[in-house]
Amino acid sequence: MSAQTIQDIIVIAGMFFLRIGLPLLVVIGIGYLIQRWLEPKAVHEQFEGMVRTAQENVAVGAASQPCWDVKNCSPELRAECAAFMKTDIPCWLARQIAGQSLPEGCSTCAVRAQILTTRQSA
Repeated sequence: MSAQTIQDIIVIAGMFFLRIGLPLLVVIGIGYLIQRWLEPKAVHEQFEGMVRTAQENVAVGAASQPCWDVKNCSPELRAECAAFMKTDIPCWLARQIAGQSLPEGCSTCAVRAQILTTRQSA
């Protein structure tokens, strides 16, 4: 192989990378960043510390009972509810992350009020 042939192969490989490889890397990188920024898990991580602190500070009582027990939800409603599936966070936060509407009683929930107050003061 002559030096000109090797140089031609390198130029063709470089042009191939610029034409296909670089745009592919850019698209994959942008997709990764979008997934990372818009992922519901990120919302969960953002509130995780505040939720844990609020749950520890709230007095034991009606607020510590799961909402499905307080409202006597049927098993069918429990199966569809995000709060029943994610019991490690407050029911209103699980429903909000899942894009479900909040029930009427959420406005008087002690845990939610304390977290929102902490978030607004921070």
